[in-house]
Amino acid sequence: MKIAVIGLGDIATKAYLPLLTRMSDLDLVLCTRNPETLAAVAHEYRIAATCRDYRDLVDMNVDGVMIHTSSETHATIATFFIEQGIPVFVDKPAALKFADYKKLHDLAEEKAVPLFVGFNRRYIPIWRSLVARDDLSSISWHKHRLNLVGAAQDFVLDDMIHVIDSLNLHGQIDQQEMQISVQRQGGDIAMVNLNWEENGTLFNGQMNRLFGKTCESVSLCFENEAYQFDSFLRGEKFENGKTERIEMADWTDTLETKGFKAMLKDWVGVVASGQMDEKVKQRNLSTHAFCEKLVGEIVTP
Repeated sequence: MKIAVIGLGDIATKAYLPLLTRMSDLDLVLCTRNPETLAAVAHEYRIAATCRDYRDLVDMNVDGVMIHTSSETHATIATFFIEQGIPVFVDKPAALKFADYKKLHDLAEEKAVPLFVGFNRRYIPIWRSLVARDDLSSISWHKHRLNLVGAAQDFVLDDMIHVIDSLNLHGQIDQQEMQISVQRQGGDIAMVNLNWEENGTLFNGQMNRLFGKTCESVSLCFENEAYQFDSFLRGEKFENGKTERIEMADWTDTLETKGFKAMLKDWVGVVASGQMDEKVKQRNLSTHAFCEKLVGEIVTP
């Protein structure tokens, strides 16, 4: 299977190429406009096939493309390949406006081409099975940063989208029933807190960009059973008055603990089958739609 990687910035070189180059059934093609970067990355990973214009990839007979360029270019590049009938993996957000994402979704449906959005937190192994349980009574997801206030669109679409999608378990967030709290610093957003109820489960999401450190924590509650995770590596289980420590196995690769390994395995399977789960498509739509609504809610004091 031949997969093209478009855009060779930090996310591609730190999160994707280290894993993709270990997958023996893949032939990789690298694509970026910068000739120095292209030569350096191709040399580092010993990849011979390269190009500088993503449109040339069609003639290179790729089976799928992965788009890791700047967010504002995602929709344009993804549209080009979907129109060619080539499966697309695109980093979040797949588009900066929901209308543009809906066009991508509709085009992918029309052409029967997979449109895969890279939400790695859906695949984090230490808690993946827990968030899938039907008896979940509450879930709280907090992702914080140090001294990084920002504009509403950047705050939500570049960062808090991870929290929103991670809580969007069923792809049906209803903003009408949601409580939204915002803290500002001047004209920038410092903190957003979300609370809502869905089918008997309580949801809480928060991003505070004036926190004391950069960190992420997840809490899950069931009947007389609870879990708290302070990283992707370890956590605690509370049941019957006892505390049990939960940890990933020693030497587990960081990219595996962060869900990238399982996500790439899923993506390769999607390319091979040409099919995507309908629930995943709906979740992608719902997450992008809600993010745009949230930006509208918090952009004006």
